[in-house]
Amino acid sequence: MSAAAELPKILVIDDEIGPRESLRMLLKPDYNVQTADCVEAGLKLLKEKQPDTIVMDIRMPGMTGIEGLRKIREIDPHLSVIMLTGFGALETAKEAVRLGANDYISKPFDAGEMREVIGRNVERTRVQRASENASGEIKELNARLLKQLAQKERLASLGQASAEFVHDLGNPLTIVWGYVQLLSKKLERQEGGAASGSIKELDIIEQNVRLCRELLTMWQSYGSVEASPPKAISVSAILREVVKGSNAVAAQSGLELQANVCEEECLLMGDSVQIHRAIQNVIINAIQASAEKKEPVLIECTRKDFYVDIRIEDSGSGIDPAQISKIFDPYFTTKQSKSGTGLGLYITKKVIEDHSGSIKVDSTPGEGTVFTIRLPLLNS
Repeated sequence: MSAAAELPKILVIDDEIGPRESLRMLLKPDYNVQTADCVEAGLKLLKEKQPDTIVMDIRMPGMTGIEGLRKIREIDPHLSVIMLTGFGALETAKEAVRLGANDYISKPFDAGEMREVIGRNVERTRVQRASENASGEIKELNARLLKQLAQKERLASLGQASAEFVHDLGNPLTIVWGYVQLLSKKLERQEGGAASGSIKELDIIEQNVRLCRELLTMWQSYGSVEASPPKAISVSAILREVVKGSNAVAAQSGLELQANVCEEECLLMGDSVQIHRAIQNVIINAIQASAEKKEPVLIECTRKDFYVDIRIEDSGSGIDPAQISKIFDPYFTTKQSKSGTGLGLYITKKVIEDHSGSIKVDSTPGEGTVFTIRLPLLNS
């Protein structure tokens, strides 16, 4: 069935069973042949089967071949049509060519000539259709490029969009890498069914890969005119998720996260992916800052009447007072030769302010840094 479907399709329209069946038998080995005994039935098959070439008798009762040719050209102006003409109908055949037939053959036809003419016209139809498809694809590509250009123009107004995108994917991928390392070491020590204890690590890997997909979706639609509407989200739940996912990164640095998250939901209106990325940026920075001393990163979530505070304290080298005012600037980094891009805190500040919140920093050189994120709560 699939092999037949790949063969070129021929539609034979003739009211006489003799020529109709002769053509079917002649063409059957090389073509998928459909037959009709009148123009009306042929037009129906044309719409259903979309043949590559039609072979049609000129003189038929009811709708003639000439009238059928006009109908065919209304349906498909480029389909190859070969007219069969009987004795004394040569002028009619020439008229058919003037009206859009591609070829004509006299009855009784020569088998070799018929095969040659049909092969030529099938190729003609296929080349024409390929050209039309290519033209359609070029038009579609052009329209898509114009649309993308309009999106790029909107993205240009966002400044660091592309660089931010790379930075955003970095954090969840770092977490995935950390858990892959832990899982690899654990599996080396385990045998048989004991490996089932690694399901927790696999869940966290899956969660952060999903976050990467969500970030991709977010950035793909970032330049569109329509923004996703804010929803009621739980800050405490998001913080627990970020802490859980960041534990492997902390473990790789030889330290731990000590988190005290309030039991209340701490609801606000916003975007969970954006808040996730903002909090994650600060915690990853704190882990990197504390890596040298190996002291814990302290994380605390406290609910007040109208807002929630997230406090993140590291034991790093602190920030020089002269640099405090610059840490939220794009591309400013204190990590020097390390992998910092200088975008994490810039992104965090922008996200927090987009949610009507604030972020402040207190730092003592040589002792560490405290970041406090404050977000307004949804009215109860």
